[in-house]
Amino acid sequence: MPTVTPGQRFARLLVLDEGEPYVWRGRVARRQWLCVCDCGVQTTVRDDRLKAGTTQSCSCLRDEAGRSRLFRHGGKAHHQVAPEYTAWQAILHRQDGAAVCRRWRAISGRGYAAFLADMGPRPSRRHQLIRFNEARAFGPGNCQWEIDPPRRGVPRRFIMYRGRLLTLAAAAAAAGIGYARLCKRLERGWPATEALRL
Repeated sequence: MPTVTPGQRFARLLVLDEGEPYVWRGRVARRQWLCVCDCGVQTTVRDDRLKAGTTQSCSCLRDEAGRSRLFRHGGKAHHQVAPEYTAWQAILHRQDGAAVCRRWRAISGRGYAAFLADMGPRPSRRHQLIRFNEARAFGPGNCQWEIDPPRRGVPRRFIMYRGRLLTLAAAAAAAGIGYARLCKRLERGWPATEALRL
């Protein structure tokens, strides 16, 4: 193996001077070298690791490689999360278990890349991703960016049933249908009379 001397370069590390020796079990085990990384950080590296090439930076090289693996699609690059990435993650992790097309669920960053290719960048901060048909999966042709979409969810806490204004739970019990089913029907835009039918 080559001899380490000040002024030598090993990958991103430039050797400045010899540092305090590496001590193991009370004995000097290895020489150590004070190095400066290309990013400007100074670090002490063991002699054998410099020679073998197992340490090539202050750790910035490893961090960059990790970021590249995690964010290869660019959705979370430079410590900033793209709004399109947030929207894509939201549909993948919806608690209601809504289906997402296979193209958008692809692994290794391909799913987000496909989503971005299909939907394009979000036009403005006011735009949100909506699905045309709630019964179909999230996917190209069933989604679009829409400005200030109406809030989804149960549109009312009370409902008319046979001439009486009842809570949703009371109306569901009176009609003999499940409360969750009634709420889901109303969320989908069913008229009250239809939603309360068995």
